[in-house]
Amino acid sequence: MDPFKAYEKGDWKMHQRTKQGLSLLHLAVIKDQPFLVEALLQKGAKNQGDQWGMTPSHLTKLLNRSNALTEPKEKSLLIFRNRDEKIYKIPISEFEEKLKITYTDTLIFDSIKTIHQIAKKCARKMKKELLRQMNAWTLALYKKELDQPREHLFYVKWINRYLGYGVFAAQDIPGLTYIGEYTGIVTRRNNRKDRFNDYVFSYDLCGKATRWSIDAREKGNFTRFLNHSDRPNLASRWLVREGITHIILFSNQRIPQGSQLTYCYGPWYWRSRSRPTSL
Repeated sequence: MDPFKAYEKGDWKMHQRTKQGLSLLHLAVIKDQPFLVEALLQKGAKNQGDQWGMTPSHLTKLLNRSNALTEPKEKSLLIFRNRDEKIYKIPISEFEEKLKITYTDTLIFDSIKTIHQIAKKCARKMKKELLRQMNAWTLALYKKELDQPREHLFYVKWINRYLGYGVFAAQDIPGLTYIGEYTGIVTRRNNRKDRFNDYVFSYDLCGKATRWSIDAREKGNFTRFLNHSDRPNLASRWLVREGITHIILFSNQRIPQGSQLTYCYGPWYWRSRSRPTSL
């Protein structure tokens, strides 16, 4: 039975759910029907989570949809201009035009099927008491920061042709400070192709490797510019939120203003690449 047709006939209630716990609002997002999303919201549809806790607004971001649940924000980014050695705040749109990338603060999935596959795996993982406790602790630690812009903490700077861009602290950053999420397109892992991609990050579920990776070559945020170091001042951590794993980065020590933010890429990354001198 089509829930929308049933709803029109009066056989399906506004807040009724499918067997997967999906509301009409979830289904409208999945079908990419922006006018239907708006109509449902006007009739009182609620932005509530499904069986995994995933809300229609979160799903809108993960599927890269544009509808009434999208929160338009004029975002900016700090950059360092070498010509006068000053830091400037510029619109994200200007940054995108210069670097020919799409700036996104969320993961982007190719289909709802992939999202549900990952959500099911995460739900199974969260049945383990130790993993559930670790996840709850991380959520509690960064609860306020997760939805707040972090661009005031850093600036992006061109270093040289060898290293390209880097990310630097715009202010003193205390240890255990949430820096941001590694974002991009979640895609099936392909070791042959990935070895030529400098912007790929393993998409682990609760610390275990998966068939997926995060590709930030064309779509991503500032984390794609973090350079490697054998003695990094950032660490990564998986975090299950609204049913989906996210890879977040935080400072593992105090980082003085002006210092470069670095991350250890790990041994797998260098298997097919020429390893540079560590920072």
